[in-house]
Amino acid sequence: MKKKTRTIGLIMAILISIGMGILASIVISKNPDAKTPPFPIFCLINVAESVVVGVIVALVIPLGKIGQALTKKANAEAPSLKYNLINSIPLAIGNSVIVSAVVSFIGVVQGRSQMPAEAAPPLLPMWFGNWAPLLIPSILVSYVLAVVLAPIVVMLVMGKGKPGAGHDGAEGRPKKE
Repeated sequence: MKKKTRTIGLIMAILISIGMGILASIVISKNPDAKTPPFPIFCLINVAESVVVGVIVALVIPLGKIGQALTKKANAEAPSLKYNLINSIPLAIGNSVIVSAVVSFIGVVQGRSQMPAEAAPPLLPMWFGNWAPLLIPSILVSYVLAVVLAPIVVMLVMGKGKPGAGHDGAEGRPKKE
């Protein structure tokens, strides 16, 4: 069951990271000062970076376990809407904050390396100025994707007829009868 839980976490991290990579590409491309490659290439680069960082986050940080702990504290039972809304919070916030911060930092470092040293602003203010506009939209996109896609991914990985059928969420525990 632990393998299925990890699989669910990885699939969700990949799906959310794809959404965040696309979002970052759109937001950054709207900035008239941004010097980016053509949009399709820029989008593929952002999605690839987001997926790599998202998978690392999923493997290192137990966001699923944190979500399970929150649902227990809130007395939310799978497969209820309350359960899904609460369980998605750590995944959405943790993944979006970390992934958007790292991918934004990579982009800023790459962009800054192409500037003349005397024209380049300080790294941290430049990074924060680029990351800040991405943060709230990334959290919102991640949360919506987590809420919508998690029940589908759980159903597909667990092999049940409907989300929550015969198991208690992503952890795969038998339902209490």
